[in-house]
Amino acid sequence: MLFNSLDFALFFPVVFLLYWAFAKHLTLRNTFLLAASYFFYGWWDWRFLF
Repeated sequence: MLFNSLDFALFFPVVFLLYWAFAKHLTLRNTFLLAASYFFYGWWDWRFLF
């Protein structure tokens, strides 16, 4: 997923809003951000995950 693609333009606002929705739950917030990061890097090529 490239930063200047439509996929990223849809992915970023969703992740941004959900990240702030978990504001009171620090552990959940960080876990969500980690999962979103894995999804972002894995979208391009699954080998980036390992």
